[in-house]
Amino acid sequence: MAMKLYYAPGACSLASHIALEESGLPYETQLIKTSEGEQRKPEYLAINPRGRVPALVVDGHVLTENVGILTFIAGGHPKANLWPKDTFHQAMAVSTMAWISNTVHPAFAQYFRTERYIDGDAPREALKTKAKSNYEGYLREIDGLLAGRKWAIGDHYTVVDGYLLVFYRWGNRIQLPMRELKNYSALVDRVLARPAVKKVMADEGITMA
Repeated sequence: MAMKLYYAPGACSLASHIALEESGLPYETQLIKTSEGEQRKPEYLAINPRGRVPALVVDGHVLTENVGILTFIAGGHPKANLWPKDTFHQAMAVSTMAWISNTVHPAFAQYFRTERYIDGDAPREALKTKAKSNYEGYLREIDGLLAGRKWAIGDHYTVVDGYLLVFYRWGNRIQLPMRELKNYSALVDRVLARPAVKKVMADEGITMA
């Protein structure tokens, strides 16, 4: 099976990159320089017409969106032990990733990419203020959900934990008081200690700042 991940350093594609490295499956990567607009060039739009990362090409077939890619990598390759074993926890994993994708991520996008959502300087500033508040609220909700837990879902590390790392890092980027979130911080510290995560962050040239 041939797999190629299209990613941008520190983008949400980090979650899929970590999952691939954790899986032990052979894969290659292609850097998409979003700061230079490469995601909107015809070469990449032929792969993902939405012009976003990640995209994973598997034997010539394209998968987009982290929820789909993470489910394929972890759910389709159980030997890597990145997916819950029982059906209820599998459903929880999908539910949690869907919420991250359709609620937590858009709140950050409304802050960081305000021009996508509204025109005019004054409305944009108002949206940024509200979006940052919403984003912090969601991160605090995650912190509450992690209370008393070592990992997000079930009793072992899953792709959900790597996905949560992305949004903690983004909280640091916009100078939210992330270390106040004790449960979330403890989870992220455990994720960062994993060799696969260290390798991917080094490969992408990113830190937690």
